[in-house]
Amino acid sequence: MVWYIIMCPYCGLLQTVRASQKTRKCFKCGKTVKLDYSKVRIVYKSDNIRDVNYILLKLKEKQIMRK
Repeated sequence: MVWYIIMCPYCGLLQTVRASQKTRKCFKCGKTVKLDYSKVRIVYKSDNIRDVNYILLKLKEKQIMRK
């Protein structure tokens, strides 16, 4: 199974999704995002969920430090 880290196009929240998903509701802004992977920004891609979660944690730490 392939996993992506995507960025919400409305608020910029980083979140994990499966490649087979069609939509995702953002936790921060509440908008439903259609996962058209040619248009949604994919930050990271892997088939190992542990790697994806680790990278997501590190990216969120960097995002918080920038503010």
